[in-house]
Amino acid sequence: MIDVMTWFDPCILNWMLLAFVLNGLIAYAWHKKFYLKLGLRVYKGIQRIHLNETPRIGGLIFILSLIGFVSQCHLGEGAVILKIILISLIPCALVTLKEDLFHNVEPTTRLLSLFFVGWIFRVSFTGPLPNLTEVPLLGKLLLLQGGISSFYILSLATLANGMNLIDGVNGLCGAVALVILSGLLFLSYKTGDTVMLSTIFSVMLLVIPFMIFNYPFGKIFLGDLGAYSLGLILGMLTIILFGRHPEFSPYAAVLILIYPVTEIVFTIARRALFNKSVFKPDTLHLHLKLFHFLRPQPLYKKVANALVMPVLSSLWIFPLLALSWTYHKPFFVLTSIFLFLLLYTSLRSEER
Repeated sequence: MIDVMTWFDPCILNWMLLAFVLNGLIAYAWHKKFYLKLGLRVYKGIQRIHLNETPRIGGLIFILSLIGFVSQCHLGEGAVILKIILISLIPCALVTLKEDLFHNVEPTTRLLSLFFVGWIFRVSFTGPLPNLTEVPLLGKLLLLQGGISSFYILSLATLANGMNLIDGVNGLCGAVALVILSGLLFLSYKTGDTVMLSTIFSVMLLVIPFMIFNYPFGKIFLGDLGAYSLGLILGMLTIILFGRHPEFSPYAAVLILIYPVTEIVFTIARRALFNKSVFKPDTLHLHLKLFHFLRPQPLYKKVANALVMPVLSSLWIFPLLALSWTYHKPFFVLTSIFLFLLLYTSLRSEER
């Protein structure tokens, strides 16, 4: 057993409380249409399914709370890890905050900022990286000049975009983030890695205040800053954890992150198949299709948004449940990945 006092920093509770208060104050201010006094533009994306104007700065509160915690915590090596992550996030944070407030940043600019984040993290993080040499085909590609850096930069950008895609209905993105963090927390516990245990748990606790106001009533949203940043943080923590523990199969990392990654891969493939720009948004994501299926039905009209997250729970909970049984057996991890893809494609086919 790991003594909780050896890895838990009570300081996180103060920042968790502050995040709760800030989320509540911002939600109240937007309800009173305070954003009009600031001259902020109303969000008009085609993915929008909310009738009322809602603040998209839940992610900003999360990041500010994380910065405050890191500045005062006593995590030691964990604080160093979080500082590297936060410094790496700067390009994306600046670009996406502008998008959340004024909705005028081009998709290509946001994508370039994600690549920049990946590059900064690759340069800043000097710890061990996951061993991918035995992965078929990928292992050989990584041996090429710049192959390792390109892979991790592209992987982080992919995951960040995947998290942003599923941030369309109340609770879904936050729930997925908490489940992914739970998977990483489980592996940290199994290895007795108190550094990663404390780091991951602290991030989890700072997500909870946002979730209280986001689900089920959608009083505040993550925004691009929150969705992208969460995706990048999840990716960086996964890279760091699996680098510290080469005994874990890299396929287990795929299983943990599979839902947002699958969503972005299917989205790119769908748009390419129909000759549509990969940067142009649409309403064909699984969670949005489910919402539009539920909304016209009288019984579900008022709660359609809140229902999507629990209805899709089989997708975002499956990786965690499977991981707890299969993490030490690569064959069973691969089997779980196959079963998830089968489940995802079957749900998409039912929504047609």
